[in-house]
Amino acid sequence: MSVPGKYSAKKMEFLDRNGNGIENGGWSNNMKKEMVYTFDEALDLAGRGWYTYGLMAFIVLAFQGLALDMFGISVVLTGACDLNLSHYQKSVLLSMPLIGSITMAWPWGFIADTQGRRKALAFSLWGSFILSSLSAFSPNWIVLAVLKFGCCSLSSGTQSLGFTLLGESCGQRLRSPVMIIVTTSLISVYGVYTVIGYFVLNLDVSIDLGFITFSNWRLLILIFASPLGLSAALLGLIYESPKFLLSMEKEEKALNILKKISDINRGGDSSYPVKKIVLNETSTLRLKNIPLWQSIKDQTFPLFKPPYLWRTIQLFYITAAIYCSNNGFFVWLPFVVDTFYSGYNGNGTAGASVCDMIVNSNEMDTDTGTCVGTVKELALWMGVIQVLAYITINTGVSLLSRWKKSVMVTIMTMVVICGVLIPSVTNRIASIVLLNGFITNSLCIAIIFSYYVDIFPTSYRGMAACLGVMVARASSLVGINLVGSYIDSHCTTSFYAWSAYIISGVVVSLFLPSDNLKPQS
Repeated sequence: MSVPGKYSAKKMEFLDRNGNGIENGGWSNNMKKEMVYTFDEALDLAGRGWYTYGLMAFIVLAFQGLALDMFGISVVLTGACDLNLSHYQKSVLLSMPLIGSITMAWPWGFIADTQGRRKALAFSLWGSFILSSLSAFSPNWIVLAVLKFGCCSLSSGTQSLGFTLLGESCGQRLRSPVMIIVTTSLISVYGVYTVIGYFVLNLDVSIDLGFITFSNWRLLILIFASPLGLSAALLGLIYESPKFLLSMEKEEKALNILKKISDINRGGDSSYPVKKIVLNETSTLRLKNIPLWQSIKDQTFPLFKPPYLWRTIQLFYITAAIYCSNNGFFVWLPFVVDTFYSGYNGNGTAGASVCDMIVNSNEMDTDTGTCVGTVKELALWMGVIQVLAYITINTGVSLLSRWKKSVMVTIMTMVVICGVLIPSVTNRIASIVLLNGFITNSLCIAIIFSYYVDIFPTSYRGMAACLGVMVARASSLVGINLVGSYIDSHCTTSFYAWSAYIISGVVVSLFLPSDNLKPQS
């Protein structure tokens, strides 16, 4: 059944196709007959159905490819015994994905806001898939590092572009729950790459290609790259963001896409009533034939001036608090798992806390230089448990998405409680639960990026989200190095310090807009 439209009230923030404010007297008789809708109204009328679910599945696949490519390198290096890597070389290789993603975050924002979300995604997915596949044939660690840098420079745009496309293609009521559900693909990556790595690294693969011997860890790289290639191929089934097209004065194309989305969602029903859309933004026009640097500046500087300055700083700080703590400890989980594996097997650590075991493991480490080449079974089971637990928790979070601010504050507070308790708890099961609880900040990823979609207008949203990703990756890089430097020597202090940092993020989160915020168009 068609839903009637309504005429827009007299508000100067509504713009016509030439960027001029529309007065009530400015409506022509034909426009009145066409029924004018705001963009969110038009998007809600497109409904929810097969296109919505297909877009969600596509974004999940793309995000999983991004995460596997970026974080799976830690498992890949476990099996790369033939490269004879030193500790320094491993550190460089582990840093390359994050350095690459930081380098390209700003350009991705510019590309997304000027060329479109879909075109930018195509370049990101295809480019990262090709470079990631080539890295499987690296003859030495330097070539591997260069290719991983390039690969993650390209794939870094996937997260912000995906969130932006998803947020601009789903109705207001669907936006938050859909984005939270999609985040499962990111928070479950540790379990996914651990499980895959366990089985692949235990395979006996050895193929002489002349310049290299193709072994199991090289096969693992190709497997981790496959979601990027598959999602790139499926991008042909995804439409451009109709809001982006509308902001670029392509109203007819935007309407055609909204009608196609409505037809797919409603099973071929062609009764989509919208004939005219108005975009409630203060400015959506861009000057043509201006220098590239001026165009980039015009996309960036407004985010750091009123009225967006406070919100930009606020979101960047919360993003840093989430990523710095979460990813910092996330990357070091294999080390912690190894500590559990050795610490609870007759090494005199009965009644010891996690920090006691880490110190004890560090003192007993003789570092023989032997490359194990496999993933321990304990890590496999922890990965499986983590995936199941996160999916369950994330489903609950999605049901509460209308209260996303309260949910985020609650999750971050629980993370703080886990961090404070970890150094003093001596029970094995409780320690594992608290350690997993301490990295559940990742459940806030979709929530914080949904604010980038809601707070900033379409013309700056892609840049804001990509700069948010740059802050996220830079914070992760800092967190990884801080955790690696101090976890073994100042374990207890580290957990307390990180908990204090996260609680500061909670305080800043309290000043976010209320949960009934209406997104910028």
